[in-house]
Amino acid sequence: MAYQPASNTTGTATIRHQATVYYNRVGLDQLTQMFYFQAAGEDEILPLRNGKTIQWFRYDLLSGNTAPAAEGTVPSGIQMSSQTISGTVVEYADYASSSTLLRDTAIDDIAANFSKQLGYRAALSVDTIARTELDSLSSTTNIATAGANGTSADLRRAKALLAGANVLAKQGNDFMGIMHPYVRYDILSDNAAGGFIDVMRYSQPEVAMTGEVGKLEGVRLVQTTNVATDGVAAPNTKYTTYVIGKGAMGVVSLAGNGPSKVTDIQKQSFAINVVQGGKASIPDPTGTIGFLVSYRFVFVAKLLDTTTPRYKTIPMDSSII
Repeated sequence: MAYQPASNTTGTATIRHQATVYYNRVGLDQLTQMFYFQAAGEDEILPLRNGKTIQWFRYDLLSGNTAPAAEGTVPSGIQMSSQTISGTVVEYADYASSSTLLRDTAIDDIAANFSKQLGYRAALSVDTIARTELDSLSSTTNIATAGANGTSADLRRAKALLAGANVLAKQGNDFMGIMHPYVRYDILSDNAAGGFIDVMRYSQPEVAMTGEVGKLEGVRLVQTTNVATDGVAAPNTKYTTYVIGKGAMGVVSLAGNGPSKVTDIQKQSFAINVVQGGKASIPDPTGTIGFLVSYRFVFVAKLLDTTTPRYKTIPMDSSII
């Protein structure tokens, strides 16, 4: 008998009951951003039952006195002065809910996945709130690059301008630098003397900031795509690099109600409320709402010196695109 092919295959239209799709119950990974701008600020906690506004103060510096005192004469007393800065915390909140039927029929752990998505939104919100505060003074803090693209000389210049204004370093003897990966590409391609030092070559790698990739010209570098741009289409987009000293910005949380400190949402979780439902109650008489997830935090980011900003911003074009 001659060989005959199978008379029935997966494509046989009359076999209608066969399974057609296998559903993977684990979601694919997502392209999430890194969050460093909250860490660029000086942490403050506003105690409960003390109002919504926090006030800082700073004495005005006295100038030097080079005039000799008159012999036998008591000089006039010096009148002191100070300045105040205020920030008012505000509330941020979001939620998502699911029907009981969706919860009970979904192939994934939908409450856990909703929580993860909302946690990313919350962490991105905190980071962007802090970054937007730094961006608000760009007309004063922006400095131009020396060439077409970013180089180590631009970081050296930013640091020198800050040091020349007596701005203190952010950590130890170093300033904090936040930059886009495209800009980092150009910075690391710069072969100038005294260039990039990888974090693994530090004498004490354990003192590195979370996410720190290395140091250049006394600026500790982290990278994120959540930086400001000039809005111009590629390949002419300029990505802002931030060089930050001590006391540039305050980040204030209401005690017990502040946001979670999240740098990498792939490894850390933002605090999310999960409320299970699905049972009859006064607000939901039929038990139709299966669950809800939410976040709420009370927070403000505030520049602490607008007269002499304690950071510099450098809009940088990139050669990589």
